[in-house]
Amino acid sequence: MNSEFKASDWLPEDFEERIKNSKQGLIVHRWAPQVDILSHEYVSAFLSHCGWNSVLEALSHGVTIIGWPVGAEQFYNAKFLEEEIGVCVEVARGTSCEVRHEEIVKIIELVMDETEKGKEMRRRACEIKETIENAIKDEENNKGSSTKAMDEFFNAGLTIREKTNVIIQY
Repeated sequence: MNSEFKASDWLPEDFEERIKNSKQGLIVHRWAPQVDILSHEYVSAFLSHCGWNSVLEALSHGVTIIGWPVGAEQFYNAKFLEEEIGVCVEVARGTSCEVRHEEIVKIIELVMDETEKGKEMRRRACEIKETIENAIKDEENNKGSSTKAMDEFFNAGLTIREKTNVIIQY
């Protein structure tokens, strides 16, 4: 998980060349602007390791998730997102499994086509997007619950600081 991406180890022979010549698709070798990509209007599914930051980034844009957890809490997150929240379909678990292209195609079609499951996943993802937006909104005298909570946290810290005369350094 901590190693550098090596196309020769992960991709089929001549894959990069074929993608380049077809003028369809994109291979990013370094850090990709994930939030920018997820916010694009044409993105409707995200193949993710289900790390919590990636989950929040996807759901805050109403994007469904195709889960492939590889470590730590990602396994729990993928299961939770699929079974409890209904916005994810898990394609594989871990790094030692074999995933065939037919399986990937089947799951992409399930998530993106007009199947009942796909429509329900997209509806749920949009509901969660709205919930997240409401939690962080900061309009005139109308703050979302997360913004209120953060304000209360900082105000409590300032109150403690004033009472104890303690200087907090960062």
